[in-house]
Amino acid sequence: MIKDLNDKELLDFLMNSDYEEDLKPEDLTYLLFRFKYFYRILHGRMENAKSEKGAELMNLKDDLKSISKKMIDVKTELADKKNYIDQFESRKLTLSERWKGKLNIKNR
Repeated sequence: MIKDLNDKELLDFLMNSDYEEDLKPEDLTYLLFRFKYFYRILHGRMENAKSEKGAELMNLKDDLKSISKKMIDVKTELADKKNYIDQFESRKLTLSERWKGKLNIKNR
């Protein structure tokens, strides 16, 4: 009876049974071996999924670090450009700059 079940039915029996039926010792032994077989398969799948998710998590953390570094670099560049512009807004034009209509821009 037990040996005639397919894997899905056997797994359902293993997971849901109260084992109160009158089973022969060889049927119990068969159930134990099949449980061991299913456990190894499911545990292997779980470990594989866990390692894949761990690798994916590490990649996302590396991406986050690189994006944070790029964001800091862009903010620094923006602040430098703003300081450069503010430098020209607060100064007075020289006579030659007024005459020519051009600023003498020197990158400091």
